[in-house]
Amino acid sequence: MSSLLLAQAQAGDERAFRALVAPYRRALEVHCYRMLGSIHDAEDVTQDTLLRAWRAFSRFERRSSVETWLYRIATNACLDELEKRPRREVEPYPDSRLQDADTSIADPAARYALHEGMELAFLTAIQRLPGRQRAVLILRDVLGWSAAETSELLDTTNTAVNSALQRARATIEAEAPAHRVAPGRGFQRELLRRYVDAWERADMSALVKLIREDAVMTMPPQPAVIGARAIVAFFDDKCGAVYAPTPTWVNGHPAIELREPSGELHRLLILTLDDEAVTAIYAYSPG
Repeated sequence: MSSLLLAQAQAGDERAFRALVAPYRRALEVHCYRMLGSIHDAEDVTQDTLLRAWRAFSRFERRSSVETWLYRIATNACLDELEKRPRREVEPYPDSRLQDADTSIADPAARYALHEGMELAFLTAIQRLPGRQRAVLILRDVLGWSAAETSELLDTTNTAVNSALQRARATIEAEAPAHRVAPGRGFQRELLRRYVDAWERADMSALVKLIREDAVMTMPPQPAVIGARAIVAFFDDKCGAVYAPTPTWVNGHPAIELREPSGELHRLLILTLDDEAVTAIYAYSPG
């Protein structure tokens, strides 16, 4: 970081401030997304974070890095937001947004941290945690902050942080126990291609073969659908030309966009795979 740029920003140069915080913007958005489970809320809170930071930057005392200071503002803004709204279902995060961010982040460790903690099962589980437990878990286990760094950011004690982390980990283990490592991207791409091809041909038998017999499809707030044949039967009248399928990737998972003839997104099917077939589907409906 340029000390000159920092000095200019503290002297009231808005262009210098924007240049100073630009490298952290997408990482802050992802942090807010993990906290809130919503892209739109994360964008709003990130914007609010940078506005708060700009207004207070002349008083920045340099006792911590600018990055740490921004995370403090963002985390507290997220906690404020969580107090104002009820818990919501997780909104999928397109991998393309992370790939765009990768090109602007030079540090490999920072790029790795950006992708950590983006699995849907994990994000769904942490939405059940109280706000401060959620913040502690993300800061400690996803971003790798120390107990001392986390306690300073949250203005609490190391003991309180460690206690919150222990409770949060227990909840996550119960809600989203550790799962097997996902198969390689090559296999996932091929299965995704076969799934889309079977959908376009309305080949129900082929679709059943691509889904495990004990697979579960969740589509809040509707009840879960269990079993390959039941899942395929649910989409029986939607295959073929009714909804055009487009392969994509969200939260590190292969996914399929189902679009209306008008091009409007009808549903997003997010697939979880083992090394043979689809084991779970999260069916997200926008709006």
